Amino acid sequence: MKEYTKGAFECLSWIEARMADLEGQGDKWDSLRRELGEAVDDVRRGVGVDFRERLRALM
Repeated sequence: MKEYTKGAFECLSWIEARMADLEGQGDKWDSLRRELGEAVDDVRRGVGVDFRERLRALM
């Protein structure tokens, strides 16, 4: 599986699992929306950690 496809599959599988875990909760969509936002923030922070080092490596 190509990396892009693998990443998309992993993401969608995680969302599906979280939806199943939240089933029956009254605020499930707010909870899922909050958790997705937190996951996106984690990715942003992780990507930004070595950004300047990667820029220097490309120069």
